Amino acid sequence: MWRARCAGLLMIIGGLPLLVSGCTGTTPGTPDAGPSVSSKPTGQPSSDPSSSANSHGAPRVTAPLDGTAFLAKPCSVLTTSQLQSLSLPGSGTSDTDGQSGRSRCTWYNRDAGAGTGFSFLSSNKNGLSDTYRGRDRFKGYFEPTEVDGYPAVFNDPSDFRAKGSCNITVGISDTLAFITSWDEGRVGAKSCDQAKQVASMVIQTIRSGG
Repeated sequence: MWRARCAGLLMIIGGLPLLVSGCTGTTPGTPDAGPSVSSKPTGQPSSDPSSSANSHGAPRVTAPLDGTAFLAKPCSVLTTSQLQSLSLPGSGTSDTDGQSGRSRCTWYNRDAGAGTGFSFLSSNKNGLSDTYRGRDRFKGYFEPTEVDGYPAVFNDPSDFRAKGSCNITVGISDTLAFITSWDEGRVGAKSCDQAKQVASMVIQTIRSGG
């Protein structure tokens, strides 16, 4: 049984449509690594680009990756060998919609009771900055980190880490970010280590071109 899943919601904030992530209760099946963003303006720009008004405190991406080729095929962000190392099936369940910007995939091992979810935040045009802009809504946790040199943050409106569910948002350019999640009740808070490992694999795949 899979716990605490997130779903994308469309909100209008400051006159702009922004995708945000919200979590629901227990559902069986696959996780939805839904988009997250929005709502807190900051002060005036400074000489430090990581604290500029446009970035809302999010670190800039110094070595951007081009994920364009994967937007239409989100399940290809993890290779067969990577999925095998995670004890997950080689084929995932994709959900794409060009008009809404939805591009995500989920993989689930029912025997192990474990799975991962991936989603491009392609509707958030400012990458990780949009997630930082809405950091006040992540009441569960908002903990900056990095993955293979790329700025990232563990974040969720609710905290289900003790129950084995964790999300991480990673910026691969200043205009594109993605979320990976891990859900496995028996590992508890170590689900964050797993989510981060999956994010690292995604970066490796995008960097190599698939």
